[in-house]
Amino acid sequence: MSKPGDDFSVVRPIRRLNRLTQTILAIGLALMVNFLAEQSDFRFRYDLTADRRHSLSAESVETIKVASRKSPAGNNKNKNWVRALVLNDNFSENDVSLRVQLGKLLEAYKLESSKEGNEWFNVTQISSGLNQELLSEVAAQNGPPARNTVLIILCGTRVKYVSSAELVDVTPNNQALFKGESVVTSALLEVTEERPAIGYIIKGHGELGLEDSSPLRGMSQLSRQLRNRNFTLRTLDLNTSKEIPRDTSVLFIMGPQIAFSPLEVELIKNYLYERNGRVLVLIEPGRTHGLDTILSDWAIFSPDCELQEQDASGRSAEGDIVLRRLVDKPNALTRVLQEQDLPIIGSRFRNVKFDDGSTPDSTLSVTPLIFSSDNSWGETDYQRRPFKYDINRDQPGPLSVAVAAERAAGIRKGTTSSGGRLVVIGSSDIATNQKINRGGNQAFIIQSAAWLADRDRAVSITPRVASAYQITATAADFWALALRFGCIPAIVLALGLAISIWRRRN
Repeated sequence: MSKPGDDFSVVRPIRRLNRLTQTILAIGLALMVNFLAEQSDFRFRYDLTADRRHSLSAESVETIKVASRKSPAGNNKNKNWVRALVLNDNFSENDVSLRVQLGKLLEAYKLESSKEGNEWFNVTQISSGLNQELLSEVAAQNGPPARNTVLIILCGTRVKYVSSAELVDVTPNNQALFKGESVVTSALLEVTEERPAIGYIIKGHGELGLEDSSPLRGMSQLSRQLRNRNFTLRTLDLNTSKEIPRDTSVLFIMGPQIAFSPLEVELIKNYLYERNGRVLVLIEPGRTHGLDTILSDWAIFSPDCELQEQDASGRSAEGDIVLRRLVDKPNALTRVLQEQDLPIIGSRFRNVKFDDGSTPDSTLSVTPLIFSSDNSWGETDYQRRPFKYDINRDQPGPLSVAVAAERAAGIRKGTTSSGGRLVVIGSSDIATNQKINRGGNQAFIIQSAAWLADRDRAVSITPRVASAYQITATAADFWALALRFGCIPAIVLALGLAISIWRRRN
């Protein structure tokens, strides 16, 4: 019988089984950690900074909570209720830090929304070859986004386009401030608003057609954009209804061709005074609209003249008038034009200005919004050719072509509600299908409607410094860093090899 020797044949399979078990357990642990990380109940983070710079503001958190309660109930019915589409290809090479900060911000919204249940806020990246079908679908339903659009917020049929200029504010000392949180929170409020704003389009005077698709007298594209922003639009004939409905949020008067009757004027006047109404008026040169008494009550004067622009920079290649001069002071109506540097483009404009001869009224504020150049004038004689400025008859430039008026309180004493609002624009073709997508026409009209309907929310969230962290070092710095971090592992490796060799030899 042979002597028992050192036989490791039994030990080796056990060691292999142990290693296999360790490998399976390690893989299982990694899968379990990733699975738990996907569950909203296991996600949390804590902002250790003193000023909470990496956390959403209380206003944004409350907005998310309110939106969570509005989202559809039921099993996964609110999944992807609100979608944020990030258009990566529209970021410029200088917007790397902006894209990073926007991505972190949207992830914070997604994380906060998941605390109330299913993730109703979804972030989708869109770039060349990635989710282009979704972008094409959005563009087909809501119009193509502009080149500087970097974010689209969707909720059902409602949509909000956000440009890169809206996300950054530059201070006088050239410091970039990231105001993405206020923009995203405002957009979230806009697209998740449950109660629509009811807008009535006056008809019976040759106004633009609400559903008319014709280029010159139709406003079907504008009406679609307003509906996407949660406006419900209806037509109203004051000759048959004899009253303005009680649910009216905004009254639209879109380029009348014939004058309003005294009864209709009285109805509109009472709506503005007695009910603190909101009215958007688009009037044309050469047309008698019959609204002069209403404009006079609101300290607005619109002489019948047609804008003549002689400045070469004020004309497009097609011959249209291009207006870029805006009111100097920050204004809620022109903010969208200032931030994106958009002009108003139209073929004909009428002078609309503050009435210098009006009776002083401490409750009324009138703000001219858009102006022509210094070389322009208002021509009163349409039959004379060629047009030539007549100091005795014509209106000297620059001319105001859009005015906003607001009363600080209701006309009746003791009221606590806000007063009426009136916006008058001296052009109707900027709202037609032919011109609505040119320059800032669409943005300005929609902003005017939102301001009139109290949908232009100013979210008061402090902007943050737009910055990105990166390492700037020379090759020698990297070698020194590599040596410092490589010394200890190299020493441990050398020591381990030495001990292994010594043990083998002995």
